[in-house]
Amino acid sequence: MDTKVLKDVERFSLEKHVHVVLFNGERTKVLLLCLSPGQAVPLHAHPGFEITLQPLRGKALLPSPEGGEVELRVGEVYFADGSMSFNPRNPFSEQFQMLIHLVKK
Repeated sequence: MDTKVLKDVERFSLEKHVHVVLFNGERTKVLLLCLSPGQAVPLHAHPGFEITLQPLRGKALLPSPEGGEVELRVGEVYFADGSMSFNPRNPFSEQFQMLIHLVKK
């Protein structure tokens, strides 16, 4: 079993979002996304994957497939098909951190 301590691997940048690959298996990839205030991830998708999102710190906004935006909050876990457009953004004044699990279908 492999273990990562989040405090040891987290990285925030004032210039752009940071994602740290925590684990990269045959079917599963686990990332730690770190967004400083005002940052966003460019719009993209992960076709062929299922995604779970688990905010760990702060909050962020994510476009909803139904229109509008979903506020990603600590204490909640989100599931999405990887074909949806994905670009979390942090318009808030505190840092945002989230675990992202990508699992091949």
